Amino acid sequence: MKSKWFTLGCLTSIVIIIIMIFTMFWTFGSIGKAFQKPIPERIVQGSWLRMDISGRITDYNEFENSPFAGSFSAEETSVHEIVHKINKAGQDDKIQGILLEPKFISCGYANLHEIMSTLENFKTTGKEIHAYLDFGMNKDYILSTVADKIYLNPSASAGILLTGVGGGMLFYKDLLEKIGVEINVIHAGKYKGAGETFTRNELSEPVRKNLDRLFSNVYDSILAKIAENRNIDISEITKVYENREELFINQNTALEYDLVDELSFKEDLYNKLGVTKKKLVSFSKYKMPNFKESKSNIAVIYAQGGIVMQSQGFDAVNITAAKLNKILTKIENDNEIKGVVIRVNSPGGSALVSEMILDRIKRLSRKKPVVISMGNVAASGGYYISAESDYIFADPFTITGSIGVVAMLPNISKLTDYIGIHEEDISKGKFSNAMSLYSQPDESMIRSLRMSIMDTYMEFKQRVADGRGMSLNDVELIAQGQVWSAEDALQNKLIDETGMISDAIKKAAELSNVEEFTIKYFPKHKNFFEEIIKDKFDVDITETLISNQIKEDKGILKAWQLLKSIKDDPLQAVMSFELEN
Repeated sequence: MKSKWFTLGCLTSIVIIIIMIFTMFWTFGSIGKAFQKPIPERIVQGSWLRMDISGRITDYNEFENSPFAGSFSAEETSVHEIVHKINKAGQDDKIQGILLEPKFISCGYANLHEIMSTLENFKTTGKEIHAYLDFGMNKDYILSTVADKIYLNPSASAGILLTGVGGGMLFYKDLLEKIGVEINVIHAGKYKGAGETFTRNELSEPVRKNLDRLFSNVYDSILAKIAENRNIDISEITKVYENREELFINQNTALEYDLVDELSFKEDLYNKLGVTKKKLVSFSKYKMPNFKESKSNIAVIYAQGGIVMQSQGFDAVNITAAKLNKILTKIENDNEIKGVVIRVNSPGGSALVSEMILDRIKRLSRKKPVVISMGNVAASGGYYISAESDYIFADPFTITGSIGVVAMLPNISKLTDYIGIHEEDISKGKFSNAMSLYSQPDESMIRSLRMSIMDTYMEFKQRVADGRGMSLNDVELIAQGQVWSAEDALQNKLIDETGMISDAIKKAAELSNVEEFTIKYFPKHKNFFEEIIKDKFDVDITETLISNQIKEDKGILKAWQLLKSIKDDPLQAVMSFELEN
């Protein structure tokens, strides 16, 4: 019998080793490809910049040549890169115009608006933008409306899919009950929906009403933007979204609805515009502009992702106190940096880490003005770290607020009983088993945790009151976990102004009393391979790979990430949902 188990163990080990070797060669092969930097194209007079962007668009890519951007998932780029290349093209005498060819892009509406505004600014140089669609999804089409003309493939299999605005949430209550897992959720704020996915089968009524208002505001703003760009009455574009019979808008119907200007194959469009192979410049190979430094600089820091105690793999997509504080200290000690802009794009996370980061930002603001620029989401912990800055901008499509706290205590005692695992604990102290997965929390534990939550909630509200010059009573009216559109946030005095990152930079320069300045971006770009050499290649990379493979399944991944976060830090200032469409 022992011989059989030994043989089986050896065979299993061999299989695992083979898989690891194969994975290693595959991974490093992809890394090798990633390090092959695109060779800049030689640009001739009268060239067209082809913006064939697709896949996921983030605020900022910290890692250069990362194999996770394109090798294991959809191609990934950043608003930072796109905006700077468009601005450069606007000043490039050899670039005649832009050919905008979006395909299945995935990003937040604030990111989309930032790109659209930059393209609108590009047109003020007198250069043209022509958009071409084979099959346009919601955000592909919205982006295309900024163009002088929109062209659609004339094939019957081409078309446009306009779906509207929405975000789905998966509820796990029944599943967890069936497998014997229980999650105790305690809220501070009746609109704080984080955790409901584990304890309910549907949204609570207050959360539903709050989200419905938010989605309506975003939806109305999108329709207004399309109507404005296409010079169509908003009632007509509303009919397209709400009353049309067909799901996929085919070529003839798209013309009838005035969604596009012409039907054309791409080659015919290129011939019409005089675009030859020599005059076609790939967006990926178009070089980023050089960022010069001077004795007067404005620092722009990108703080994106969940707010967590420690890095979860490569922390380019997480906000940790250690990472952000290191950057802030460097900026504080740099006498050539006169003002600071922090671009916040975060649904929140750890309440404690949020407090630590806020404290560090406050200390920096005593020496240099700090302006917040809110991206797609700056809610809960994302708003917490923004609250006491000198000035707050939110993009018109930003989701913010969610001032509230939630605690979650998971336990698997029923599951372990069911499968035959029994724990015998020897401990001293009233709360010695407080964070145990194998023990169901008693009333004293729940009562104690509720007290901690209320203290944290009160502290959160006090930070908002101090930063925004409001009374605690006024803060309570707009807190309780409610999420707000930028328009509502402005009315509720949670922000100072709607605007983009460029507006925030100008404001930081104004508050710093500098007229001429250059911009320094943080975190500084890192070489992916060098980070691996620095002992960062560990089991978390495997998780990163898996996350990239399944990241489109946002509901499951988001739930898993939340459970990971609460494992060691049950008090969370985190928003409960994501706007998907």
